[in-house]
Amino acid sequence: MLSNSQIEELSVKMNIPLEEIIFKDDCPDKFKFNKSYIINLEDEYDEAGNLQSGSHWTCLQINKYPNGKIESMYLDSFGSPPPTEIIDCYKRTTGKSHLPHNTKDIQSLMSNACGWYCMAYLHFINNFSNRTKNLYDDTEHFLEFFDDLNKSVDFKKNEYILKMFFQPKDKKLRKEIEVISNPENIDNDTNNDNRIDFKTIS
Repeated sequence: MLSNSQIEELSVKMNIPLEEIIFKDDCPDKFKFNKSYIINLEDEYDEAGNLQSGSHWTCLQINKYPNGKIESMYLDSFGSPPPTEIIDCYKRTTGKSHLPHNTKDIQSLMSNACGWYCMAYLHFINNFSNRTKNLYDDTEHFLEFFDDLNKSVDFKKNEYILKMFFQPKDKKLRKEIEVISNPENIDNDTNNDNRIDFKTIS
């Protein structure tokens, strides 16, 4: 799983307007508009008061346009809704109780690539020259690249597409994209993303 420092480094390389990396129970009083948030679904401390290492990355962006229109999107690569803590902060920020989110599952349960999906998504909605500048349309276009793993078993296709977001800009530096050929070879250590050797955008 990506670390905080790796996410911060990637956000600079990928021109993501990252505001903060937070645990779900450590939300700000209000989210900032037109900024990206990376959210870990674990609480910051366990019941014994020990700092936790994190479990699963998700992301959020709330855009406010000059005409006052607000568009929001919470993305979880497993297609799950946002936790209560995030919805509560969203209410304080926008006055709305419904936070739009994806329902498409694009990440295999056998992978630990949640942070990579978040970074690819935030890069896409904030930087791609062909984006529509409508957050909902741009989110739909991003998700169209990937199969819904509730309906398909082709997780290797999704990982192949995901890795394309992290190829060097210089075509001469690009290497052949590989994904694991046999799921039985996966190390089940959830603290290591040993299946996907991503190359960051240079």
